Order: sequence, then structure tokens, then C-alpha cells
Amino acid sequence: MPEPTFNPRSAIFVHVVQCCTELNKMRSQGRRMTDDPAVQLGRRLAELRLANGWNVNQLVARCSPLSRTTISNALNAGKGGRVPSANTVVRICRALGADSAPLLELLRQAQEDRRTPPPGPQAEDRSRQFTREPEGAPGEAKGAAGLFNPLRRENLERSVQWALESAPPVPLVSFPKEPVDVDGLFALYYTGPHPLYRPVSSLACTVPVYVGAARPGWNSRGQAGPRGQMGRRLKQYRKSLDWVDDLDAQDFQVRYLPVEELWMDGPERLMLGDHRPVWNVVVSGLGTHLHGSRGRMSPRTLWDELHPGRPHGEGRAPAKMSRTELRQAVRQHFARTAEA
Repeated sequence: MPEPTFNPRSAIFVHVVQCCTELNKMRSQGRRMTDDPAVQLGRRLAELRLANGWNVNQLVARCSPLSRTTISNALNAGKGGRVPSANTVVRICRALGADSAPLLELLRQAQEDRRTPPPGPQAEDRSRQFTREPEGAPGEAKGAAGLFNPLRRENLERSVQWALESAPPVPLVSFPKEPVDVDGLFALYYTGPHPLYRPVSSLACTVPVYVGAARPGWNSRGQAGPRGQMGRRLKQYRKSLDWVDDLDAQDFQVRYLPVEELWMDGPERLMLGDHRPVWNVVVSGLGTHLHGSRGRMSPRTLWDELHPGRPHGEGRAPAKMSRTELRQAVRQHFARTAEA
């Protein structure tokens, strides 16, 4: 059975808007959310140190061979994403004469939280992206300017984008487990160790390296082609990653959203503008497949130049940028997006 497509006009969108509004209200009123287990762990270790009347230097002296940096990081666990090792927690607890079992449980929860990819952008960031009614809109009641209209085209497109970003990421290598005869939007995320992509590599799957839309094709007579291109497209990308030498398809996750073609262009444009995916805006060519005489006459794509190995990239003229130049362009791109 085909997967249901996302309808931005449904009551679900109105519910999402209401939830976002309520969450923003709660945060503005100063209500605290549940602490990160890592933060609780660091706070508990600091409390134990103070209860013993020790300063950090005294604790370091009793926790040999742990370094001062290791102990300081444990006392400040959760800040900057730091999580101490189990050995560090046990040694500190032993020095402080405390039971390590409850703290190891907090450590386990913290490690589990960091392995579980969270959903897309936080709700408090989303409300800023809504489009409000402009001043003096035709037929608008006096004083209505700035009101939120959930049925404006821009807001409907934004809701589709958020639905995609909130979809649970799944491993590219296991997608699809069953044939997926749907069209829609998708985003690829990198989670591996490649040093070039370290700025965006994360199990949280927050910054995609590639965004695309699987649309039904059209023939020369203007007739709609076969539907259900999502599975075929993602299978092609997996095959491309299996061919190259320096990337592993196991290190990629995908979020996807079955949606009508009417709601593909706008949300895809928003994703490209918000995230500037490196394989869309700098290293193009992942989705290019040239064969025959045209393929032999055309130069390699930038993607094939940077990541050689695909058969149709062999035996062709070099791309307009060298591999060294592309690496530098990718680093500059990540530096610019980090500053934005």
C-alpha cells in the first residue's frame, strides 16, 4: 500500500502551529525543561566535591592518574557536548567515597541521548520563519497587518519543510526495506568520520549534505511518467556511494516525506536556502548519470572529481575544478555557513 502523502492544509498543520505557540509561551515564562542527564551528572559530581570540602586541585591529587582536564570536563559534563567515560566517573566517586551506581545510570542516559537522533529544528526557531500578513493587504480588516495566516502559500510550504525535517532519519542502506512507490522530498545526512565533512557530520541529522525531490517524469508527449521515484532515486545514491573509495553508504541517513508534486518546489527551495547543502551548492553531480557518447564527451561532474570511483566518471575529461580546489571550496563553504 502506498504511503500517505503529507497534506499541509490538514488539521495537523494547525495543531503544529498551536503547539509551537504554546511552547514559545512556556519558554518565555521561564519554565524550565528537563535537564540533560549529562548536566545532572556534572552537577552531582560538583556537589559531591563541595560536600567533601575539596577544591579541584585536591580532587585531582586523589584521582591519579586522571588529568586535571579530564576531571574538569567531568565536573562540567554536558557543557559543549562533553560526556565523561565510565572509568572517570568511577574513579572520581571512589575518591569522594560516593556510590557510583546512580551516576553511572545518568551517564548511560546521557550516552543514549547522544546516540538517538532528535527531530528537526526546535520549535522556538520555527515561529520566526512564519510569514505574516503585509500592511495594507487587499480585503484586510483594519489592524490585521502582522497577523499569522496559516493558509498563506509561504506558510504552507514552510510546514512541508518542517514535516520533512521532523521525519525520523533512517539508514540509507536499509531504505527501502520494501518497495516505496511514492514521490516526495528527501534529505541526505552524513554521520561518518570523513575529515572534509566533519563540520556537518552528526547523528542528530541537522544539516543535510544533499536535498532533493523525487518527481514523476514526463515523456515527450507531455504525459506523466511512472510515479514512485523515491525508492529508485535513493537506490541510485546508495550505489554511487558504494562505488567511491572515500565514502561509505553506511554513514548516511535519510529523512523523506511523501508529498504531492504541488508541494515540492517551494519546500525544496526553503531547504536549500536554510541549509545550503554542500552537494547541492558546491559539489554538484551526485544525481548526474551520463552514458553513451554524451557521457564520454562530457567532463566529469564536480562530485565525481572529488569522490572518484563511479564507472560513468571514468575515462572522461577532468572537471572544471581539481580535487584540491574542490576540497578547499568545501572548507570555505562550511566556514561561511558557520559564520552565518
